[in-house]
Amino acid sequence: MRAELAVNWAYRVWSGQRTEGRGLGRSPLDDRQIALASAALDRAAERWSRVAEGETLHWRW
Repeated sequence: MRAELAVNWAYRVWSGQRTEGRGLGRSPLDDRQIALASAALDRAAERWSRVAEGETLHWRW
């Protein structure tokens, strides 16, 4: 469950969704972890944006 919360929170921060207020609680990530996750999401978005219509993106984790 911790990993799911961390991934969800990183995406929430990266995509500009609210991170404060009713129902959200504390961030499961510190500033360093958010920066690392945001950089990884930026790289992924950049790769995805270069995929042309009808092409496939293969990414091995």
